[in-house]
Amino acid sequence: MKKSILATAADTALPDKTFLDLLAFNEKMAELGRISAGIIHEVNTPLCVIISAAQLVLQEEGMPEAALELVERIHLEAQRLSQMTRGILTFARPDSDSSGETDICQTVHEVVTLINYESGKRSVRVIEEYEDHIPSLPSGGSRLKQVVLNLAMNALQAMEEGGELTLSCSPDVAGGAVIRISDTGPGIPPEIVELIFDPFYTTKREGEGTGLGLFVSRNLVEELHGSLTVQSLPGTGSRFTITFPQPAL
Repeated sequence: MKKSILATAADTALPDKTFLDLLAFNEKMAELGRISAGIIHEVNTPLCVIISAAQLVLQEEGMPEAALELVERIHLEAQRLSQMTRGILTFARPDSDSSGETDICQTVHEVVTLINYESGKRSVRVIEEYEDHIPSLPSGGSRLKQVVLNLAMNALQAMEEGGELTLSCSPDVAGGAVIRISDTGPGIPPEIVELIFDPFYTTKREGEGTGLGLFVSRNLVEELHGSLTVQSLPGTGSRFTITFPQPAL
């Protein structure tokens, strides 16, 4: 029987107030997501107008070089913002097991697009490494994106003084696929490294997390027939590894 990733008050033995507070927080986040989706749809319309107008202006002949460079910059930044908003909407869209194959490298790259602002704000350099001959997942694109996004955001939050975040995809010797999310943060103490996947366990400050992110991420990966593991030592950073077996023929 499939293991549920949702815990009940009885399962977790939490005080009623704690459980109700969590439900209220989740409902607030869901409402914020619905509002954000509407705002993004509204933003996309003028973005399309800006991109189209910039493309028309770039076709004009005899433009001064300075004006041409300015319009090219407008066009580039509008396209970048449009790509980001599309990524957010794709992430928020319900996943379907019948939605077709998932390109693993493309999914990881879309996450990098989503975290560009946060990584820049934290002075974190993001490195992407993609090898060839990586098999696709039969389905589960939104679930995989949710997992990689959660792991990447955790890594960024751990690097309070900047650093490097590396996201890599490679094939494994058995014909499967491996995703690694590595950071140069402070690392995880050995006495708690086995606890971080437990529900409601968190080392973040109050209000910064529910303690469900890694628990949900591991369950989502297992639903996709993969595994999620971590290697970390204090002072050396952390590496989370997602491994998927060779797809069935």
